[in-house]
Amino acid sequence: MKTLGKLLCLLMALTLLCGCTPSVEKDLERISALGDSPDDLYRNWYEIFVYSFCDSNGDGIGDLRGVQSKLDYLQDLGINGIWLMPIHPSSSYHKYNVSDYYAVDPAYGTMEDLEALLEDCEQRGIRVIMDLVVNHCGRDHLWFAKLQAYLCGLPADEVPRVEDCPYVEYFNLSTEAQAGYGQIPGTRFYYECRFSSSMPDLNLDNPAVRQEIREIMDFWLKKGFRGFRLDAAKEYWTGDPEKNIEVLRWIQNTAKELQEDAYLVAEVWDTFGQLTEYYRSGITSLFAFPFANTDGKIVAVLRGAGNPSVVSTYATALEKADRAYLSSNPHYIDAPFLANHDVGRTAGFVSQDENKTKLAAAMNLFMSGSSFVYYGEEIGMTGSGNDPSKRAPMYWNEARDQGTTAPPPECVVPESYPFGSLEEQQKEAYSIYNYYRRALAIRKALPVISHGRTTAELPLNQGCVSAQRKTYGEEICIILMNISPDSSVADLSAYRDWNLSVSLTVDGKSPKEKGTDLHLPPWSVVILTPNT
Repeated sequence: MKTLGKLLCLLMALTLLCGCTPSVEKDLERISALGDSPDDLYRNWYEIFVYSFCDSNGDGIGDLRGVQSKLDYLQDLGINGIWLMPIHPSSSYHKYNVSDYYAVDPAYGTMEDLEALLEDCEQRGIRVIMDLVVNHCGRDHLWFAKLQAYLCGLPADEVPRVEDCPYVEYFNLSTEAQAGYGQIPGTRFYYECRFSSSMPDLNLDNPAVRQEIREIMDFWLKKGFRGFRLDAAKEYWTGDPEKNIEVLRWIQNTAKELQEDAYLVAEVWDTFGQLTEYYRSGITSLFAFPFANTDGKIVAVLRGAGNPSVVSTYATALEKADRAYLSSNPHYIDAPFLANHDVGRTAGFVSQDENKTKLAAAMNLFMSGSSFVYYGEEIGMTGSGNDPSKRAPMYWNEARDQGTTAPPPECVVPESYPFGSLEEQQKEAYSIYNYYRRALAIRKALPVISHGRTTAELPLNQGCVSAQRKTYGEEICIILMNISPDSSVADLSAYRDWNLSVSLTVDGKSPKEKGTDLHLPPWSVVILTPNT
């Protein structure tokens, strides 16, 4: 308890700082030296679109060496996990139409570059997962190319035979035009391609396809990846959740057979009720879409900031989700996020309001589970509209001399962003960037935040204060959030045996205790722990 007490005192100092950033650096270094969360699957993950992150060779395209050059930055930010969006050869800028599952796209570098990055991350205690895109492959993948060549040469009166071409059953074929299907040129056959004609859907019922997937996973796990992000898991069998759940169960079990501590997080872009059903698959994590994006719970609550009837729903929603997911999978790890490569960025969701952008970060990072931060969110980048505009170059500095060219086609890149570049924000003690650093440091220092089970603390869930209790073994904390542009008061008369352990504010103004009342500054977060 003495070490924890020292740690909490240091964390408290973070909210009192009103000087320069060197003071922030010193406090964060002290926190790091005192300990960290367990080395397990609960991580602070950072999503990287390699194309737009950092260019190391001046060709305008981000690459793996560029990612490696920023590992110091990521560690300083508080990141200990990286999700790499697809890195395989592909005919598109986004690389979700894979043409070779066993190679690295030359624009991103070589296999040796990737191995060096993975080794460096391993030495630093950073786990890396990769996008596993198996709902579909690319039209130029060898499997589809061989299928097309075979069908083009097939006489009109003959039925395709697996004995002649095994790839006949790698895809979902039809002789009739239907929604979600495209025609194979020069043939009478149609193939399922729900997302794009350049992405033929794979037949995940086929044992041969599953064996291919097993070998792909084994190859990359042996290279040093520690798991996978599963793309488009709701579309494995479009409109058939039960079949999707079965496929997810197989992938999860297969990954665990190959590497016991492999971490899998799946994209199931659906409602709260459907995520509860999908957790029956045993999948470790599903992205918390009901709390994310412009229509998610976090943004909805922030838009209703200052309205007690809206604010009060936040903690109860967290409790509801935790209980439901636990009932489906007692070993689940939630995967909260605010934005990703498919949706607009958070700062835009909240009308470029700096305080709301900051509190949104805390609402995400202080949820239980493995938190995910999309590159550029930590400096309040904006981006919406078409997909390339959501994946614009990282804004390292105003000169953009560390950045990349805009991903094609028609990427809209602002001349500047509302809160400045990383270089500018590093000089400001209370920038969005330094807010993220504080929030991530608190999350890492207090494992009860990430590992804890969540319930609404109803006696404190009053007015514009949202209160949640986290329990992790013998550790307990209460997280209070003042979701309001005005100060709020929490009555702590029933909490005389609790300490105000740490707080996080948008401008350095600290909470004040007056008798049994705790006065919370606007947009502030306070963490209480038992006095033992």
